[in-house]
Amino acid sequence: MALTILHIEWMTQRHYIDSVQDDQGLDPQFKSLLKHHWMEEAQHAKLDALMVEALAAGLTPAEHAAAVDEYLEIGGMLDGGLKQQAELDSMSLEKAIGRSLCESERDELRKVQHQALRWTFLGTGMSHPRFLESLERLAPALRSRIEAVAPAFA
Repeated sequence: MALTILHIEWMTQRHYIDSVQDDQGLDPQFKSLLKHHWMEEAQHAKLDALMVEALAAGLTPAEHAAAVDEYLEIGGMLDGGLKQQAELDSMSLEKAIGRSLCESERDELRKVQHQALRWTFLGTGMSHPRFLESLERLAPALRSRIEAVAPAFA
């Protein structure tokens, strides 16, 4: 669970940097709010990285691997929820535009939306350099394992 929380912290950091920081079209007050939230979350990310290291300090390599297995299981559960969200998004779009999409349009929309959600909520955290650094400090093989999985969410 601690790895998942660390993932989420780094995901939110990346979201601000990639989507907000240089966007001149955002309302200045809203951008300021997001910047200050980002600053606060940066502290959480640093503390959570220390917490992961402290929790992992007394674990065996097999326990480290099991923790990554559990992290990936949680990621799989989240991915299932994101797939459901993509379905709900397609239904909402149809309602908003007042017409039904043909099956091929609906399938393409769900596919693209699911992949976008996967990147936003899973890929950005899994591939964040600081998240990967934390894994490498536990064991280089753990970092390699996540780096091998992450492209599926890009």
